[in-house]
Amino acid sequence: MTLDQLSRLLPDAALPPLSDAEIFVLTAHLRLLDAWNPAINLTRISDPHERAARHLLDSLIAVPHIEQLLPPGGAIADLGSGGGFPGIPLAARLLSHRLDLSMTLIESIGKKARFLDAVVAASGLSPRLCVAHARAEELAQGGGIHFDVITARAVAPLGELIRLVTPLLSVNGSLLAWKRIGEEWGAELSTASSLVGMNVIQVFEVGSSRLPGALLVRVTPHKTEGALARV
Repeated sequence: MTLDQLSRLLPDAALPPLSDAEIFVLTAHLRLLDAWNPAINLTRISDPHERAARHLLDSLIAVPHIEQLLPPGGAIADLGSGGGFPGIPLAARLLSHRLDLSMTLIESIGKKARFLDAVVAASGLSPRLCVAHARAEELAQGGGIHFDVITARAVAPLGELIRLVTPLLSVNGSLLAWKRIGEEWGAELSTASSLVGMNVIQVFEVGSSRLPGALLVRVTPHKTEGALARV
């Protein structure tokens, strides 16, 4: 029922219909989410209609932005993957259509990382899709791991996200963060721009009636000279 509802919502967001490969991955994800959720509280949203809009559509809405940012052989990471949103829906769409891409789901909490391991095993996308049970700061140690795009949804304020992901981004890499218009958004954006400058921050309003107030925020911190030193 959730995927049927999602199929009805995709045209409103100018997104293509689900392929068979995407349906396979998303079905496995949702089944495991229902099985694991009572024990480890991965999501409070159980209604199929709400799950379709607030989890799946909200995740997939970023695909056109990410596609523009990925070079051939590009590497993506999802920071704080938790219950698998937006990481698993993004992987279902991006990795199913681009065999040259890879994606890492970064999760510091052990029980959530184990859930993600189970989803990856069922997805058929391994080894291009994998889980890193670590904090962002731990992955950045040594400087050997870099990603072209890092996504983050409901993880931390924008300024804190910039600090966390900058050491993990490639030279031209971008952070793509899910945010929402509200009383605190202006102050959050102001704080972030004081760190790296507004010239490297782009804010996009999401064009879907089912996601009112939703924003996608792209930050390319290495384009600001000295960004690493400031964050």
